[in-house]
Amino acid sequence: MAAPISTGRKTVKPAADRIPRREFNQMVALAAAVIAFGGEQQRSSAATQKNPHGKEDGYGVSAAAFNRARRRSEAIIAKMTIPERIAQLGVNTPAIKRLGVKPYHFFQQALHGLCKKGPVTSFPCTLALANTWNTDLFDRIYTAVSDESRAWYMKHGGGIIMRSPPVVNMARDPRWGRMEETLGEDPYLTGTLAVHAIKAMQGNNKNYLKTAATAKHFLCYNTEDDRMTADASVDPRSFWEYHTRAFRACVEEGHVFSIMTTYNELNGLPTTANRATLTGILRDRWGFRGFVTSDYYAVTEIVKGHHFVPNLTEAVAIAMEAGCDHGAGPEYQKYLLKALHLELVTESDINRALARVMTVRFLLGEFDSPKSVPYTKISPDVLNSPAHQALAVEAARQSIVLLKNENHFLPWDIKKIKSVAVIGPMAGVCHLGGYSGEPDVRISPLQGILEVLGDGVTGGGMAVGSRWTTPSGHTIAQATGCSVQGPINSTDIAAAVDAARGADHVILVCGSDQAVDREGHDRRDITLPGAQHELIKAVYKANPRTVLVLSTNTSQAVVWEQENLPAIVCAQFAGQAQGTAIAQVIFGHYNPGGKLASTWYTSIKQLPPFHDYSIIDGRTYMYFKGKPLYPFGFGLSYTAFGYSNLKIKGSTLAAGGAVTVSATITNTGDVPGDEIVQCYSQAPQSPVVRPIKQLVGFTRITLKPGESKQVQFAIKHEDRALHYWDEKQWKFVTQPGTVKVLVGASSADIRLRGQFELRA
Repeated sequence: MAAPISTGRKTVKPAADRIPRREFNQMVALAAAVIAFGGEQQRSSAATQKNPHGKEDGYGVSAAAFNRARRRSEAIIAKMTIPERIAQLGVNTPAIKRLGVKPYHFFQQALHGLCKKGPVTSFPCTLALANTWNTDLFDRIYTAVSDESRAWYMKHGGGIIMRSPPVVNMARDPRWGRMEETLGEDPYLTGTLAVHAIKAMQGNNKNYLKTAATAKHFLCYNTEDDRMTADASVDPRSFWEYHTRAFRACVEEGHVFSIMTTYNELNGLPTTANRATLTGILRDRWGFRGFVTSDYYAVTEIVKGHHFVPNLTEAVAIAMEAGCDHGAGPEYQKYLLKALHLELVTESDINRALARVMTVRFLLGEFDSPKSVPYTKISPDVLNSPAHQALAVEAARQSIVLLKNENHFLPWDIKKIKSVAVIGPMAGVCHLGGYSGEPDVRISPLQGILEVLGDGVTGGGMAVGSRWTTPSGHTIAQATGCSVQGPINSTDIAAAVDAARGADHVILVCGSDQAVDREGHDRRDITLPGAQHELIKAVYKANPRTVLVLSTNTSQAVVWEQENLPAIVCAQFAGQAQGTAIAQVIFGHYNPGGKLASTWYTSIKQLPPFHDYSIIDGRTYMYFKGKPLYPFGFGLSYTAFGYSNLKIKGSTLAAGGAVTVSATITNTGDVPGDEIVQCYSQAPQSPVVRPIKQLVGFTRITLKPGESKQVQFAIKHEDRALHYWDEKQWKFVTQPGTVKVLVGASSADIRLRGQFELRA
C-alpha cells in the first residue's frame, strides 16, 4: 500500500495501489479544497467572470502584446530540452546560449524601495505609507522605485521580476511580526493602494513592462513563529469578504503579473499545493494570467512542515498540479525531472508553467533590442536622485500621524526655545524596517532635530550623553535612557532625567525595532518593550513639557502616555528621511495629516486569540465593539476642518448602477493642512451579522485657511462592502434595504450621515 498522506487534520489513505500517485494527489487536494471552500472549486467554472485581461489595456500592456509574448515563449520552449526547461523554473537560471537565453535571477525586492546597497532611495515602510491614504503619492513613489529598479538592472544586471511591492495580507492582529509590511487592516484601503503600487511598478507602455510586480502572500498568512506549520482555519465569510478582497483587486484591477504563495496551510491544505485557490480562484474565477511562484522553500515545507506528501518529488508534482508555476527555491530544478519520469507530472504541465514565466520575461524586453524597449533609457542617475530624496521627505511627512496634541502643545516656536533634550533608545537611529536596502541617506530623529535647530549642522558625530550648542544658540542634550528591550538601569534613567530637567522641552523617541518583531518572529505583547514605559514616566515627571515620538514598525499600547503626556507623534519607520520629517512636524514646518491604517488597541485583552482568523470575532474597526486606544482612520492636525453639505445623487442603487456621495470640507483653522476624508457604509439588516461599518471611499485634500473643497465618492452596486457571502448559496448576495452613508474624519468620528436604497 502507498504511504498515508496527512492533510494537516486527518490521515487519508489511498483506496488501492492501482490508483496512480499523481491521480491520488489530485484527489486529496481536491477533497481538501471542497472541504475548505464548500464546493467553490466545483462551482468555479460556472462562476467565471468575463476575463478582465482580454481588454486592450490588460496587464498594463495591450492584449496583442501579451498574446505575442505568449506565442514567443511557447516557441522558444519548444526548442528547449526537458532538462533545460526545468532549469528555468528556479531562482537562479542558467543560460541557453544557442537560444539566446541569458542567466537570470528571480527576484529583486522592492517593498518600499529597491533592496540594494546605495545609492538607492528608501521610502517609509508600507504600513507608514498606508497612513498617508494618498493614491497620487503611491503613484509617484512606486514610479520612482520602478525607475530605480530598471536603472539598477541596466547597470548591474540581475532581474526585474520583483518579489513585491504589495504585501496584501490583512493586518488583522498587531502581534503579527510582519505587520509593518502590510497596507493596514481594511481590504478596500489595502486593495486600492496595492493597485496603484502595481500599476506604477509595471508601467503604462502598451508593449513592455517596466518591472513585474508580485502580490504576496497568497493566502491567509498572518503568523511568524509557526508559519512553516500553521494551519489558518478560516470560515467562508471571512475568507471571501476579508482575506481575498485585496488580492482580487490586485488581479482584476491591477493586472499584477505574479502571485506568491505562503508557507502555511489553509484549512488543512498547504497553500502551495492548493488547486482551489491557485487555479480555481486565481485563474478560473478572477482571470489571472500571470505566473504563480512559491515563497522561498515553501515547496519543501509541503513535506517538512506539513507532512502532506512523503518526499520532495511528490511535493513538486502536487504544487505544479495545483497551479504553482515557479519554485522560489531549488525544488523544481532538482526534483521535477524525477517527477516526470514517475508520471507525477506531464511534459505539458511543465510547458504550461514555463510559458507563464517566460511570457513575463518577454514582456520585460529581455529578448528584444534595448532600442525597442523604452525603459532601457532610464539613467542610473535616478538612483537616490535629488528628486527621489525630496520625494522621500514628502512621503515621510505625509506618513506621520499626530495622535495627541493637548491645548495646542505642538508645534513649538524655535524662537522661544533655548534648549531641547532628545531622549530615548530610538532617537539616534534611523530604523528602516525589513526589506529596506542600504541607502546612503539615513537621517535619524536626532540628526533631523539638529538640522532644524542648528542651522544645518548635522549630528553624525555627536556622542550619547553629550551636549551640543548650535550656531543659532540652541542647546541640545542627548541621553538614551534605556535600550529598546533591555531591563531598567537606574544610572541611565538618572542621566535621562537630568537632561530633561535641564531643558526647556523634551523630545522623547521610543518604539520598537526588528529585534522585537520581524519576519519569523511575532510579538507577545503590544506594549512598549523593555523599560521604555518607566523611562517615559520618569522623564515626564522631571519635565512635563515632553512630546513622545513613536518610532516604531507597528502599533503600541501607550495607554498611560495618552492619558498623561501633552503630545504624541506617530512616525512608523518613515524611511531614510524620517528625522527630517519628525523635526519639521515638531517645529511647525509641516502640518501632519496622516491617519492610522490600523486600529490601535489598549492591550492584547481586547484581541481575539492570535490564531483566530475569523474577522467576525471582534477584529478590526468593522467588528470590534470595544473602545480602542486610537480608532482606524484616526489622526489630528494643527488646524481644524468643518464638514457640511452632504448630498447623495441617486436615491436608489440597482445592479449595474452607482450613487455619488459629495460633501464640502472647510479648513476652519488658521494654518494650511491636509484632511483625509473617509466615506463608510452600513449595510441593511441581513440574516447574518454584518460589519458595523465598512470603508467605501477616501480622499486626501489640502486646504488653505478658510478654503473649502467639495469631495466626491462613487459607490457602485458591485462594491463588495454592499454584499455578503452566503454560506448556503456559496456566492455573494445582496440584501435589499437601506444603506447608511457615513462621512467623517475617522471610523469613529462621523460628521455627516445620509442613506440610499439598495436593490438586489
